[in-house]
Amino acid sequence: MWIQLSEVSGQPIALNTNHVVSVQAYGERTKITHVGGQAIVAESVDLVLAALGLLPLGTDEARDPDQPLHS
Repeated sequence: MWIQLSEVSGQPIALNTNHVVSVQAYGERTKITHVGGQAIVAESVDLVLAALGLLPLGTDEARDPDQPLHS
């Protein structure tokens, strides 16, 4: 699956989510590590996690046990 986000400069960036290794908060932005390197995007970590279909750590929401951990 591909998602489109915004680089800090405002330019669009598309990432193949099959290659995402980690997602970390980076101030008000998000640092995404993937097999090709790293990208700093303008979107918040919560928005990126939602786009990936993941819940933020520490959330009170329970994950549906039938929901796959990844697609």
